[in-house]
Amino acid sequence: MKTGTIFVLVAFIIMGLEGACAQRPPIKGQQRPGFCPEVPKDSPGICLHGCSGDDSCPKGMKCCSNGCGYICKKPVFKKGDSGDRGKAGLEVY
Repeated sequence: MKTGTIFVLVAFIIMGLEGACAQRPPIKGQQRPGFCPEVPKDSPGICLHGCSGDDSCPKGMKCCSNGCGYICKKPVFKKGDSGDRGKAGLEVY
């Protein structure tokens, strides 16, 4: 194989691994109450990892997916929510 072809294949593999890692919610420490806001399906989001779990966010915020990476966001609560623990990074309403 030519060097250029190998370079392109390696680049695709790296991009695929980054995409696969971005889809998994970060799990670290104690989860805060509430749920992450829903991410629009057509929203690509910025592939930035601004947090690694709820405990890495300021008080009152959760570590949530933005469609590619993770950022700290204010949680949403279901109507009649009794303060159950949500899951970090999941797009649950």
